[in-house]
Amino acid sequence: MMHLARTHLLVRVLLVILVGGSIQACRGETPSDDLPVRVAVAVAPTPPIVGPNRLVLDLTDHDGAPLDAAAVHIEGTMTHAGMVPVFDTASHQGGGRWIVPEFDFTMGGEWILIIRVELPDGQEATRRHELNVVGRGGTGGAP
Repeated sequence: MMHLARTHLLVRVLLVILVGGSIQACRGETPSDDLPVRVAVAVAPTPPIVGPNRLVLDLTDHDGAPLDAAAVHIEGTMTHAGMVPVFDTASHQGGGRWIVPEFDFTMGGEWILIIRVELPDGQEATRRHELNVVGRGGTGGAP
């Protein structure tokens, strides 16, 4: 009897997980990888340091044509919990190039840049770029 009760409980838990996942998948969100946006990221200095760094983002469609009509927002977050993210907006320079002149990495370590590109028709693409920020003296960790 006890084994049968456990089996029923397990089946109910699995159904909740499956139904919850199905609801999440049916929200009508377009996966960002389906949108024709490619983002090449360059950071100066290289490697990036704690403090202000210049971000250069080159946006193109799948055919390699520059994307000039967009809004580009960047979120910098560390790979571990507990750090406050850094937010900024890139300025259009022409030819698909977007610049953030002083993106401020607050400490050394592994960072993820989350780049959100909003196209004129309202669609959004999100791209991620991982990098390692070093201290001002060329070492990891805080300066």
